[in-house]
Amino acid sequence: MAGNGRRNNEYFFLNQQSEIIDCPTLTATVSQVTFQGENPTQTPSNSLHLLATEGQVPIRFWLVVPTYNPGLAQWAQWLQALQHQDFQPDHLVVVDSGSTDGSLVLSEQAANAADEKNAASPQNPGAPHATLLHVQAAQFDHGGTRQWALNQALQAHPHKPPHVVVFMTQDAVLAQPDALRNLVQAFQNPQVAAAYGRQLPNPQATWLEAQFRLFNYPEASRTVQLQDKESLGLKTCFFSNAFGAYRLTALQAQGGLPAGLPLGEDTFMAAKLLLSGHSLQYQAQAAVYHSHHYNGQQDFQRMFDTGVFHAQNPWLLQSFGQAEGEGWRLVRHQWTQLQLHAQCSMAEGLKGLFQMVFTNAVKLCGYKLGQWHRLWPRALNKRFSMYKSTWRQQA
Repeated sequence: MAGNGRRNNEYFFLNQQSEIIDCPTLTATVSQVTFQGENPTQTPSNSLHLLATEGQVPIRFWLVVPTYNPGLAQWAQWLQALQHQDFQPDHLVVVDSGSTDGSLVLSEQAANAADEKNAASPQNPGAPHATLLHVQAAQFDHGGTRQWALNQALQAHPHKPPHVVVFMTQDAVLAQPDALRNLVQAFQNPQVAAAYGRQLPNPQATWLEAQFRLFNYPEASRTVQLQDKESLGLKTCFFSNAFGAYRLTALQAQGGLPAGLPLGEDTFMAAKLLLSGHSLQYQAQAAVYHSHHYNGQQDFQRMFDTGVFHAQNPWLLQSFGQAEGEGWRLVRHQWTQLQLHAQCSMAEGLKGLFQMVFTNAVKLCGYKLGQWHRLWPRALNKRFSMYKSTWRQQA
C-alpha cells in the first residue's frame, strides 16, 4: 500500500502558494494548489468543452472535500480516481482538520514535483485550480466548515463562480471515469437544485451494510418533488454530501449549509430546497464506493446524533413524516434479503438474523435517546455522540 502512495505522487502535481486567513471562528492556512494529470494530453484543456461538444449548455463546477486523517493509501486512491475523471472540476477545495497520517505530506511532495513538471510544460492549462484550507479538528462543523471553505474560495475567485458545487467525503471514491460528469448533468434540468449520486458498498462491506446501501441507493434514477412526500415520507428529502451537488444560486438563496448540527446538513438543505419549490435528482449512473464498517458503539452514536438532529429540527418531521416509518421499510428489506441469504447456509442465515436484530435494536435505542437529549446532562450527550466537537462548541 505504501507503494500506491508513492506512485500517486506521479499522478498528481501541484503548484502551491500559501497565505494566512483570519476568520471569526477559524484561523486557517490557505494554499493555492494546481493539480495536473499524469497524461494531460488525454483530457481536454477546458473541461467545460465536454458538455459543449454534446450540444448541451456548459456547466462550470467546483469540488469541495473535507479531510481528516484519510490514510495515505486511501487518499492516494481518492486523488487517483479524481485524476481519471473525464470531466474535471474548475476548482478543487480541500479543507483539512489537522491530519497527522501523512496525507498532507503526500500533497507537499506532489507540490515539489509540480515545479519541475510545470517548468517542462508551461503551455498546458488543463489542470483544475485548487485551494487547501486548514482548520482545527475541534472547530470542525459538518455544514459550517463546508460552507466556510466554499465561501473562502468564492472570495478568492469572485469573477468565475461555479454553476454547481459538488461535495464529497474523503472515503467516497469515484467508481467510474464519468461519475462527476453524470452527476453534474442533472443540472441541465433547470428545476433541479441539488443532486446526489449512488453509493456502492465497498468490497469488504458486511452484508447488512451492503443491503443498507442498496436500499438507500437503488439502480434507477429519479427526480423528487415536494408532492412526493405523500408516498415517500421522510425519504423525500434524503440526500448525502458524501457525493452530492448543489446549484450555487439555490444554495446561496437558502443561506448556505447550516452550522451547529451534529450531522444532517445535507438533509436539512434538501428539505429546504423542496419546500422552496425546487426538485432533487438522484443520479444512479453517477457512483462512488462508500460504506462504513461500524461496530455497535458507532452505530449507536451515529443514530444518537441523528435523533438529536431531528429533535433540533422538528419542522423536518412535521413536513415529511417520522423516521420510524422509513426505518421499518429498511427492516423489511433486510428481512427479505436475509431469507434469500439463508437459503445458501442456515448458519449464515442465523448469524445474519442476529446481526440484523442487534444492529437495528442498537440504532433504535441510540435514535430515541438522541431525540430525548435535552433530558440528559451535556457530559452524557457528548459521550453518546459520534461527533464530539458539536457539544464542545455548544459549551
